[in-house]
Amino acid sequence: MPDVKYCYPDSDVLINKLNITDNKTLFEAEKQFTLIRLQELQENPIKGNYDFDHMRAIHKYIFQDLYNWAGKVRTVEIGKGNLFCTTACIQEYATCVFDNFYPQCYATKDDLEHFIKVFAKNYGDLNALHPFREGNGRAQREFARMVCLKCGYDFDLSCTRHKDMLNASILSFDKADNSAFEIIFSKAITPHTEKFDQSIDRLSILTLDDLTISAVEGYDYFEYGEHDKSDYYDEFYKEKIKTLKDPFEETQKQTSLREKLREKQLEAKKQNCSERNNKNNHIER
Repeated sequence: MPDVKYCYPDSDVLINKLNITDNKTLFEAEKQFTLIRLQELQENPIKGNYDFDHMRAIHKYIFQDLYNWAGKVRTVEIGKGNLFCTTACIQEYATCVFDNFYPQCYATKDDLEHFIKVFAKNYGDLNALHPFREGNGRAQREFARMVCLKCGYDFDLSCTRHKDMLNASILSFDKADNSAFEIIFSKAITPHTEKFDQSIDRLSILTLDDLTISAVEGYDYFEYGEHDKSDYYDEFYKEKIKTLKDPFEETQKQTSLREKLREKQLEAKKQNCSERNNKNNHIER
């Protein structure tokens, strides 16, 4: 459904400072402008307290040339199959995520294997937040790079591909399983060295093929309460907030909610397949 808050009328193109009204053109412009800003951040990172304000400042810097809402929390629901953190829960969920991320990583920095597990878990939690209307991945990766540097590690995603990161994100979100992130990060995170290649032609937060892929499918957008499972997701994130406050045990209620959401997704897929088959049969007749 169209996003009337952030997009041009009768369009799915984000309102932007360049007044580009074609998605493919905007995608390419965004890639070029953000590449320049990311190169600048690689040379001169944004300092902060490794909290939500820190990541908002990173997002604002990366997207300052394109969007007036750069660095601002979204006011619509977004998702890709599942809903990312609902707008009603963003602030509290963000507080819990950032209260855990850097402190837990710093506490385990002297044990690389343990650090990667803790980092992967927190990265998955942060990914579920998706606090911005667009550009969450790039801001999240730059924030993650800064956490790694502070803990004595380099963060280099050129060892993987866009699809691998996407699949790891889906696994983390759908099943609370961060094993795919752990595999990627076991290659991407290495002890910091001054010889680490940080040349302006190479961005460590980009995967091997990030700059070569074409325009990707965007999010699904919903006004608050419009999604057919909004109530489930509100309850799910409220339970997840409780879990983040006690990070060593997922509540039974959250596990139950995750299973219910998975069942509803399977039902929706079956219904869509059935509708497509009926449509094809009708056409053949």
